[in-house]
Amino acid sequence: MTAPLDGIRVIEFANFAAAPSATAIMADLGAEVIKVEAIGGDPIRGLMKQAKVAEGDHNPDHPFQFINRGKKGIELNLDSESGADIARRLVSQCDVVVMNLLKERRQRFGLDTNDLFSIKPDLVIGLLSGYGEVGEEINRPGYDVTAFFSRSGVFGGGTTPGSPPPHARPGSGDHTTSIALFGAVMAGLRSRDVTGEGQVVEASLLRTATWTISLDLVTSLIDGKPAYDRPREKGLSAMLEAFQASDGRWLQFAMPDTGDAWKRFCVALDREDLLTRDEFSSGRLRYQNMTELLATLDESIGSKPAAHWIPRLDEHKCIWAPINDSASAVQDPQVRAAGAFETITHPVVGDFETVAAPFRMHDSPEVRVKGPAPEKGQHTTEVLKQLLNLSEVEIAELESDGVVRRG
Repeated sequence: MTAPLDGIRVIEFANFAAAPSATAIMADLGAEVIKVEAIGGDPIRGLMKQAKVAEGDHNPDHPFQFINRGKKGIELNLDSESGADIARRLVSQCDVVVMNLLKERRQRFGLDTNDLFSIKPDLVIGLLSGYGEVGEEINRPGYDVTAFFSRSGVFGGGTTPGSPPPHARPGSGDHTTSIALFGAVMAGLRSRDVTGEGQVVEASLLRTATWTISLDLVTSLIDGKPAYDRPREKGLSAMLEAFQASDGRWLQFAMPDTGDAWKRFCVALDREDLLTRDEFSSGRLRYQNMTELLATLDESIGSKPAAHWIPRLDEHKCIWAPINDSASAVQDPQVRAAGAFETITHPVVGDFETVAAPFRMHDSPEVRVKGPAPEKGQHTTEVLKQLLNLSEVEIAELESDGVVRRG
């Protein structure tokens, strides 16, 4: 069996997380992905939290492995005329170019979209940016905390008025945006297959974030009012809140106050007495008496451990989930059953787990993590020899001139 993207060659001029994560998914699907790093490597190498290993053991940089698994890596100095020329020659041998270079940098290196189409008219060019390819701010740098979480309204909608905004978990906006870029590139490849013509597709942190919080934005577009996080006592329903059990575990509920949901909820919590109390006899009254209701439920749920409540909640068909931290999530049986993790086999440290692509293709066993991320310049010699037919002497001269670096 073959993987869906066997025979597709991708060259990546990108760093950090969003665009490289999109090409990592393409590598999982069988594409040959060539990662072009600046001399010295992608600045995200070693930047993020590292897993603890025994003293003296090699740490393969697990965040970098996740973002760049299964790729070939070269180091190339695009600021040099020779380096930019090599980049363009490599592009001529590829089907897809993925970049997160701002337009002014693409132009400086001779790698803007018109330059690339002059090299290979049927390229699919995937552009990733903070703020998009139109407007006055196309050259504004943006990380996910600024372009995705802050500018779009994500932070604002999740912050109670007068309270400080939350902190974003690393890469959350980047990896959400990577799915948008991946989908756009797939659509571009389909268009190329149908028309024979090249295509430019783009995704941005800002646009992906607006899609993510679209239910807030479509309302604000009409009434002009901001969406914001309600204080717990101002919530729409107690059955949409989280409660802490006696062992410290939190249980999140998501039960719209319709039909027999209130009855099932009360029975599951051994609080049938709440069904007979006038102040809680309708959804409107429960909303109006939210503070008292929450205090009552906090006391009840907080009286016993989560293990007591879980089977009862399931028995009465309550809609709930445990609030896991990351350590709990990686051990959650359903997370594992869903196929969220795969194994990377590393030549030095052996096998370790990473996060899988966010979808499954049934009956396609070749859709999987293909291998570890490249070391700095690991495949420089291989790529330059195979794709450009450069000799060892020519590569050595380029390395001496600071144009390339080999691992």
